[in-house]
This record gives sequence, C-alpha cells and structure tokens, in this order.
Amino acid sequence: MGWNQIGFEAPSPLFKGIREASDVYFVHSFYVKPDDPSVVSTVTNYGIDFCSSITRGNLVATQFHPEKSQETGLHMLRNFGEMS
Repeated sequence: MGWNQIGFEAPSPLFKGIREASDVYFVHSFYVKPDDPSVVSTVTNYGIDFCSSITRGNLVATQFHPEKSQETGLHMLRNFGEMS
C-alpha cells in the first residue's frame, strides 16, 4: 500500500500527457501477469517489475487507483473521459 512509479511500456490514451516515472497510489499487492505481453501499458517495480496497467482496444485497467493518485490521477481521469 502506498506510492510508487509507473514506467511506460506501450502507448495508451489514458496516459496522454503523463510523464514517465509519475507517482501513483497502490492499495494492495495483487498484480496481473498477462499471457499477451503486448497489452502491458505500464510496469512498476516493487522488488520485481510487474504489470501495473493494461490496454487492449478501448479496454484499460490499472492496478493502482487513479482516483487516489492526486494530480496525476486527475489527469488520467480527464483522459478517460475524453476516451468515451
């Protein structure tokens, strides 16, 4: 639980205008390991590198909580609104 940085692996409209190594807020330690690595949008390191978000078509999922991630999260939520 706490703040950690995201690193970009693949473009996603959710992260338009977000800088590399932005801090975001994580609430638990679960993470997904996609069978298809091409869907990985961001990775985060917490002892190991893990997938912290995926994008496939118009589907975007994050391991972290944008709504708890202050200015960076608000920017993501605006981006999400523009995606619809």
